[in-house]
Amino acid sequence: MAALRKLKIGVAGVMCTPFRGEKERYFAEDWTALSGQQEAAGFELKVIEKGIYTQEEAQRAADELSQWGADFILLQSSSFAAGEFIRPFAATQIRLGLWGVPEGEPSSEGGLPLNSFTGVNLYNSLLQTRLKEYPHPVKWFFGHAESPSFQERFNITVQALRALVNLRGSRVGLAGGVAPGFDNLTVDPGVLKNKLGVEVVELDFDAVLKRARTLEDQKLIDTVKASFIQPNVNLNAHLTGQLEKLSRLQVAYSQLAQEEGLSAFAISCWPRFQSDYGVAVCSLLGQLNTLGVPAACEGDVPAAVSMLTLSLLSNGAVTTLMDLVTLDEEDDSVLLWHFGPTSPLLADERGVRMSSLWLFDQPDSQPVGLHNDLILKGGKVTVAGFTADFERALVLEGEIDPQKPSYKGSSGWLKQIHMRGKRLQAMALAETLLSNGYQHHYPLVYGQVENAFLEMAAWADIAEISPLNYTTYLKPQGTIC
Repeated sequence: MAALRKLKIGVAGVMCTPFRGEKERYFAEDWTALSGQQEAAGFELKVIEKGIYTQEEAQRAADELSQWGADFILLQSSSFAAGEFIRPFAATQIRLGLWGVPEGEPSSEGGLPLNSFTGVNLYNSLLQTRLKEYPHPVKWFFGHAESPSFQERFNITVQALRALVNLRGSRVGLAGGVAPGFDNLTVDPGVLKNKLGVEVVELDFDAVLKRARTLEDQKLIDTVKASFIQPNVNLNAHLTGQLEKLSRLQVAYSQLAQEEGLSAFAISCWPRFQSDYGVAVCSLLGQLNTLGVPAACEGDVPAAVSMLTLSLLSNGAVTTLMDLVTLDEEDDSVLLWHFGPTSPLLADERGVRMSSLWLFDQPDSQPVGLHNDLILKGGKVTVAGFTADFERALVLEGEIDPQKPSYKGSSGWLKQIHMRGKRLQAMALAETLLSNGYQHHYPLVYGQVENAFLEMAAWADIAEISPLNYTTYLKPQGTIC
C-alpha cells in the first residue's frame, strides 16, 4: 500500500473579552501540545495562533485554513464568543470539531471564567438547526489537549478522517464482473463515488487473461513464483503448472494496478478462470492481499472497498474476506471460512497448504488449484463492511480461536463477539445480520478498529447496523436499531 497522505487539521480559538479566564494561555498550551503529536499520529497542523475576537478575524481565519486545504477544523471555544463567529467556518464546508475546555479557577471577582462548553453547545445547535447548508455532522470534544478524555476522542477522529481522505480518489478494479447469481454484491458506481469518493474501474476478463498468457518475461514470472512460496507455505509439488498460471496472473494484475492507479481489486474468481484457464485463483487473491493490494473474491466491490478501508484504518495491515458458515451456540462462536483467498501472513504456526481446490476436483480430470488451506492465527480482530448500497455499515469485534477444528480452506472460529462494547451471542449476531439483510461476505483485519470504522462511516453519512437481540418471532426486515 502506498504511503498515506497526512490528515490536514486546522486549529483556531474563539474568545470574548468579558470572560476573564486564562483563555489565551490555555489555547496556546493546547495547540502546542497538539503540535507535538503530529508525526506520531499522522496529521499536519496549521494553527491560527491569535485568538479570534471579532467577526472579521473569524472570516480571515476560516479563509486561511480553507486556502491551506484543511480536511478538518478544530474550533476551540476558548471562551464563550459571538454566535456569528461559527458562520464563516461553516461556509468553508470543511468538517468541523467543536472543542470545549474546563472552566479552571474563578476570575478575580469570582465570576465564571470561560463559559466554554456553553459556546460549544451554541455552535453545535446553530450548525444543526439553522445552518442547514452545512453538509457534515459535527463532533464535540472536551478537555485540554493532553487530557485522556480529549485524546481518546481526538485520536479516533484522526484515524477515521485520515482513512477517509485517503479512501477518496482511490480506484477499485472490478475484474470480470460480479460472480453469477451474486446480485446482492452489485453496486451503483455513482453512489459509491458520491459516498466515499471511490471509483470503480471495469476490467475486461479476456484482456486480463490474454495479458497473462502472452507474458514473455520468464525471469519475472519465476521471481513471482518464488514469492508465493513463503517460509510457512507448503506447495503441492504436482501443481507447479498451476503456480505458473497464477504467477502470470499476478504479474498481469500488478501491471494493471500500476497502469490504472488501482488500490484494490474485486475479482470474479469463478467460473471463467476454471473454464478458460483451468485454474482456481484463491491463492492469487491471497498473494495480492499479502502485497498490500486488498483483493475480494466473487467480484465483490463492497468487500474490496471495506477491506481497503480496514487496511487504511490499520496503517496498511493485511486484510482478508470470509463467509460466515455456521454457529456454535455452546460457546457463542461463529465459523469464518472461505475457499482459500487469505494471505499466508495471517496463518497460524501450522502455515499454509497450497493445494488443489477440492470443490473443482473431479475424478476424471486434473486437479484445479490453487487455494490457501490455513487456520487464522489467534488474536483480536475487527469484522466490518459496507452494504452494497453504501447506506449502512456492519462493524463488530471478536477473537480468533485457532485451536477449534475447522474445514479445508481459509478459516477461523470467531469467539468473544462484541458490538458497541457489549457481548453478543452467536444467535443474536445471526439475528442482526439476517434481519438487516447484510450480504454474505465479511472483511476482516487484525486489531480493534470498530470505533474508527464507525466514525469514518458517520463522516460519510453511512448509518451503522446496531446489534439486535435474538427472538423466536420474526422481526421486520431491513431493521436498523
